[in-house]
Amino acid sequence: MPLTLNNLTQYHQAVIEGITAALPNLATVAAYNPTEEQQLKTPAVLLELTQMEPAEAISGGRISVNLSMAAHVFLAKNNKVDDIQLSIRNLAAYVLQAVHRNNWGLGGAVGNPKTVEAFPGSFNPDCDGYESWLV
Repeated sequence: MPLTLNNLTQYHQAVIEGITAALPNLATVAAYNPTEEQQLKTPAVLLELTQMEPAEAISGGRISVNLSMAAHVFLAKNNKVDDIQLSIRNLAAYVLQAVHRNNWGLGGAVGNPKTVEAFPGSFNPDCDGYESWLV
């Protein structure tokens, strides 16, 4: 019997657990919440659902959805690293590798990501103290 998901919470938790397992040196892996001021312990990855759209219909009248997710990757500028720009790029690359072709142990209920990319990010333009990338 194929695995099905009944809500986004199951998917979100599987992604958090998958990134935590793939990158055990992260200090924080959590949901991105732009309405709350977050004091981050870095290195950190905050997950955000940026878009949701219906996909093909599946059995039982259910509709599958395509999700667009963003992983906000952070390092504190006060981290004791020689080159924070290179360090944040490396961390983004590790997150990208963890996401690429990963269905988070959810089998046929979740397809592999279609597009995975990384680029410089801005968590909050008014928030100093962090370097960030988006995956």
